[in-house]
Parts: sequence; C-alpha cells; structure tokens
Amino acid sequence: MLDGFSFTQPRQFDPRFFLYDIVRRPTTGDEVGTPLEGVFHIYKLHGSVNWSRKAENEIEVEPEPTPDSACLIYPAKGKYQQSYVQPHLELVSQYFSVLREPNTCLIVTGFGFNDDHLSEPILAAVRTNPHLRLIIVNPSSDDITAGRKEKNKYWETLFSLAKQGEDVWLINANFGDFAEMIPDLKSLTPAQRLTRDIKLMAGTK
Repeated sequence: MLDGFSFTQPRQFDPRFFLYDIVRRPTTGDEVGTPLEGVFHIYKLHGSVNWSRKAENEIEVEPEPTPDSACLIYPAKGKYQQSYVQPHLELVSQYFSVLREPNTCLIVTGFGFNDDHLSEPILAAVRTNPHLRLIIVNPSSDDITAGRKEKNKYWETLFSLAKQGEDVWLINANFGDFAEMIPDLKSLTPAQRLTRDIKLMAGTK
C-alpha cells in the first residue's frame, strides 16, 4: 500500500512517495523488476486519526495524536477551506490526477457523496474516462438505491449510470467485509501468459 508516507520511522508525509512503486527484484540478469501485484494507492482526503501535525508543519504517523495536533478535516463549517491546506491540498491534487489515468480502478469507501468538490470529479471521470472502473463500497448501498434511505443527486446519477451499463459498481458491504472479497492477485509468469494468449487465439478457455 502506498499512502504518501515514508517507509522509515517516524513515517513522514511526502507526496513523492505516490510516484514510487513496489517491484519484485529480478533473479536473472534483467535490470527491470516486476511490479508487485495487489499494490493500492490510498488517498485519505480528510486526513486520518493517526496523523499528527508537527511544529515544523511536517505530518507524521503517530498512534494517538493530541486533538490540537490531529491532522483531520472534521465535518463542520469551513471544511471545504481546510482542503486547501497541506497535506489535504496535495492529496486532493493526486486524487484529481489519478481520475484521468488509463486503466484505473477507483474504490470509494466511507464516503456518502455529500461533498461537491470531491463528488463532482468522480462523476466527471466516469463520464469522460472510458478506462475508469468505479467501485463504491457502502453498507447502506442497498437501502439507498432501493429508496429506503435518502439519496443525494450523486447517488441517483451513479446508480443510473450503473444500470445503463457503465463501469460503476455499488457494493453493499463495510470496509472489513469488502477487504475479504478482494482476491489474492498473482501475476502470471511469461509461460502462463503465453498459454493464456494461445488459448484466447484458439477460442478455448
């Protein structure tokens, strides 16, 4: 998982870590490693309960930061303005950028689509990026889409796009249950890829 923090202690926020990748070191003479499968980029746009803002304005991972040092955007008046303070500004910028990337899967969890400045880019990306797959994980998805719970305009539009066949998926689960659903992805060896391609060309499974 890449979350924008260093791999050394204390873990400090540096957006350059989002540009890194985790690779498997080659055992042959090849110079290029194989990207490790199952690596996620995680963007906590509103901060995290274990982020602490230090005096030097550095952000560090800390088990129990004090309320004064906690690096969080609380659901209160002015939270939109707080999005333009680091590290939130950098995280939102990274978030906007990745929505335009090809072959991207965006998993949205713990978000009710009540913030226009975060919801609008998702909706725009679904409509304009044909390579984007959107997975929305919410334990109330079934109730919201069935009308048993109030839904906002974004839920209505995304549900409509999903029914029209767009690559939008609504999953009724909490994060823990969803994590158990994610398969253990393993990359294919060159021989396995060749076998797969031959089967595809031959029209066999």
